[in-house]
Amino acid sequence: MKRSALIQLAVALMLLAGVIGVYAFWYASVGKSSVEAATLSEAIRTKSQDSARVAAAKVALESLSEDEAAMRAYLVREQDIVPFLGTLEQTGTSLGANVEVVSVSTERKDNRSQIQLSLKITGSFDAVLRTLGAIEYGPYDSAIQSVTFDTVPAEAGAAASWTAVATFTLGTQTDTP
Repeated sequence: MKRSALIQLAVALMLLAGVIGVYAFWYASVGKSSVEAATLSEAIRTKSQDSARVAAAKVALESLSEDEAAMRAYLVREQDIVPFLGTLEQTGTSLGANVEVVSVSTERKDNRSQIQLSLKITGSFDAVLRTLGAIEYGPYDSAIQSVTFDTVPAEAGAAASWTAVATFTLGTQTDTP
């Protein structure tokens, strides 16, 4: 009987070893599948974040293009400077002053293209000031660099004539973004 007990013990140990082996194999394959699932989950999360970033970038790009179009409306293109100067002369005429273009030049400053513009405005004091204000506060990027006022003594009974020589800097629109 001892022998049959030993055989039963050996068979039980072999079954136990077999079950432990199968369990270890299944555990390893489940662990491997778990690692693959975690890797795929991380890849999906990364792609989702990338997709969200792309969507946000598209929205920002649309907003920026609208802002760029609005900003370009305030800039004068170098090719359109002649009609722009005509507009300034018409503005002066409509306000009762005479606007004369003294000089126009372009320059690059801080990676921006600018136009230096010198104007001579003559007329009554009110007309000269209104014209200066209309040019300075007009719908474009401009800044007054210097202004000089002068008056010619009036003859008896005539209004005094004023002259303002002003230098402006205008922001210009380039063809490159």
